[in-house]
Amino acid sequence: MVELFVTRFFPAQVMILATLINWSMGVDAALNADKSPELLTQVLDGINGKLKIMAETVLLDLPSEARKKFEQLITELVHQRDVTRSLIEDGVDSPRDFRWLYHLRFHYNPAAHKLAEKLEISLSNASFFYGFEYLGIGERLVQTPLTDRCYLTLTQALQFRLGGNPFGPAGTGKTESVKALGGQLGRFVVVMNCK
Repeated sequence: MVELFVTRFFPAQVMILATLINWSMGVDAALNADKSPELLTQVLDGINGKLKIMAETVLLDLPSEARKKFEQLITELVHQRDVTRSLIEDGVDSPRDFRWLYHLRFHYNPAAHKLAEKLEISLSNASFFYGFEYLGIGERLVQTPLTDRCYLTLTQALQFRLGGNPFGPAGTGKTESVKALGGQLGRFVVVMNCK
């Protein structure tokens, strides 16, 4: 089975990153084309196909490392499916529409001269180069609209070289959201409690 072969030889971080690049560039290409709704539907069909295969595969007797990789990929693909569905339902037909700019977008540029500048991550008007820090197989945070708003606020602060401080009751995912954003940017995040 191809899926098991791929999970054996590639780290989860690389697999998820490839999925993010593929999805972002696919949605961008669809939104740049004249037939946006049909092409976005094709992107959605591709995501649903991948989810179906992974949902069947994860039910097999897998090594724990492979199972974690599949769980993380499924979590990411579900988020991509939800975003793509909302773009179709909202009639988004331009790559400059804020409903698309509101999400993390991964763009691979093979023509970039420096290796560290080949992968750019954008959210709204903020852009960052991927950090390429190896992060291992960690837990994947489920992305919700609240997580998206947190990412938007923090990336805008980072773009202006400022800081951000999520505020709210204990146990609501503030620290995990910051760590997850760091992971999305390929950066290692250290959390210190300064009580």
